Amino acid sequence: MPLPTPNLDDRRFQDLVDEAKRMIPRYTPEWTDHNVSDPGVMLIELFAWMVEMMLFRVNRVTDKSLITFMELMGVQLQPAAPARADLTFWLSAPPIGPVLIPLNTQVTTANIGTDSEVAFSTDADLVVIPPELVACFTSPNERVFDDQRWRLAAENESFMAFSPRPRPGDAFYLGFEDNLSGLILSLRIDCSLQGIGVDPTNPPIIWEAWCDEQWVELGGAALERDGTGGLNQRGEVVLYLPATMTTIEINGTTAYWLRCQYITPEPGQSAYLASPLISDLQAATLGGTVSATHCRTINATQLGHSDGMPGQRFFLEYPPILPRSTGQHVEVQTADDTWEPWSETEHFSGSRPADRHVVLDSVTGEVAFGPAIREPDGTERQYGAIPARGSALRFTSYNSGGGSIGNVGRGTLKLLRHTVPYVDRVVNRFAATGGRDTETIEHAAFRAPQTLRTRFRAVTAEDYQFLALEASAGIARAHCLQPRSADDPEGLAPGTLQVLLIPSISDSTEPPTLDQLRLPPRLTQIVREYLDARRLLTTTVLLSEPEYTAVGVDVQLKTQFRAKDDTIIRETLARLYRFLHPLVGGRDGQGWPFGKALYPSEVYAILQGIPGVDYIQQVKLFQTIDGARTAQEAVLLTERGMILSAEHRVSVVEEQ
Repeated sequence: MPLPTPNLDDRRFQDLVDEAKRMIPRYTPEWTDHNVSDPGVMLIELFAWMVEMMLFRVNRVTDKSLITFMELMGVQLQPAAPARADLTFWLSAPPIGPVLIPLNTQVTTANIGTDSEVAFSTDADLVVIPPELVACFTSPNERVFDDQRWRLAAENESFMAFSPRPRPGDAFYLGFEDNLSGLILSLRIDCSLQGIGVDPTNPPIIWEAWCDEQWVELGGAALERDGTGGLNQRGEVVLYLPATMTTIEINGTTAYWLRCQYITPEPGQSAYLASPLISDLQAATLGGTVSATHCRTINATQLGHSDGMPGQRFFLEYPPILPRSTGQHVEVQTADDTWEPWSETEHFSGSRPADRHVVLDSVTGEVAFGPAIREPDGTERQYGAIPARGSALRFTSYNSGGGSIGNVGRGTLKLLRHTVPYVDRVVNRFAATGGRDTETIEHAAFRAPQTLRTRFRAVTAEDYQFLALEASAGIARAHCLQPRSADDPEGLAPGTLQVLLIPSISDSTEPPTLDQLRLPPRLTQIVREYLDARRLLTTTVLLSEPEYTAVGVDVQLKTQFRAKDDTIIRETLARLYRFLHPLVGGRDGQGWPFGKALYPSEVYAILQGIPGVDYIQQVKLFQTIDGARTAQEAVLLTERGMILSAEHRVSVVEEQ
């Protein structure tokens, strides 16, 4: 039961007016007209209205006081989180040597120099190198390989990409000497019109790269274009290579590998009747992709001079301040004109008088030096060292930025702030995500009980879920699975927990694609490191994505007389896509529950009440299995399952 909130003054407007009127005979007995038409009564009501507002404020805790109370409990407002995006740089020509796109290269939106300008800085150096092809093999089964490199080097020679009568699993392999992770690879392939039977616009082949002990498909957005028509004509294949390519030994050659594999045709997709013939293949790099953060870097900021007193405060000019990286810290000038680094600490409670510590408030940009506290015995204790009087203070560099304004759409980051040699253009192929504004006081107050309960130590499943969300603004939802029993073959091993993570997306009003819900390796690593520092020593934590199940719904409905069918269909589709949404779906709008099955009755329920609908005649559920829509009486999920909207269809039926 919550503690009762005291009401310091419960008087309301009418109480104040009545109290003032009762005092009139005592102080002004000649005033006898107490009706509302009297000017004096009008003034009484005016002042009563003003006093009522003052009493309302008296009964509330001010924001400043609330922040102070939460800080005493160790709860602080979370600073703005920066959005992140992958920037793709295209070179003006394929390089013949390494081309460097340096760290902190800034790319902005088109409206540069305005208040609405959004700038991103690259997180690392991007080095674009020319590829060196060292191996080319063909294989029908991943066990037997034929070396085709000599045929590529010889004139008037060619080789079959697949078996003479292609079978699913046939592939040709390309091995490269250097790591091409994150680069844009161009493959100019000279093919003959031999691979007859296939549709050149939809051939049953896939490109894959070897990454982290598995083959990763380079389909969808990773395939920029395929001008060979399914290896049937001379053309160019352009691939965006993943950022995690690793080496593997194939047929005695250790290299970074790509392969083109013939797969089982889907229903309605034509198959090869004969193998394509390749007579030449030339590889080149066209650019590369690197991660970037919504921020700008401010270098060598002067804070001021020390007055030699405890508890000094200085302010950085451009808050909010993003998490500091190596080399970003406060420096104090010493007597011999050298600069001495001071380290940042969370608080001064454990600082000794000689410790060179500062506390930085990322929200306000306040840099604080240690205070002096009077002990119960009357002595004064200094927490943290104090810079000598007159010492100059500076911040080596810091990154400022963050906020939801950084969640820009795809294709909007395309202007280099400064020219980079050999770079022709730059663009973000996907929307930026993860940007979050500074935490509101209301949200911090709501979060405070959870913070006090966990104390940033993960013990229960709810602790892991809460801390996974605390780790990064890029995580929208988290769900923790626990071992059920030691003899459960499908369950987790004892001492092992699995945390399912769903990343934030830029626009939760639109149905997300599977690519948008993929966990970036960088984000997974951030959460893993955050949970590892807070888990029990005996607990193993696994991080993964949910098992997404694509679900489509077919709805037949009857509209009322004179109702607009198009409007009703749009509203029906909007409700379906919103209801079957991993982030904003479900009955409570907090996202579809993990592992929850879907039944037709639930769809009937959310479609009730659409204006203009007479009745819902039929609802059918479909699950996408191996690329085909399969009718289901109900869509059942495992405990790791999550629903993802496929195509929904709405039709209007005529009166029978």
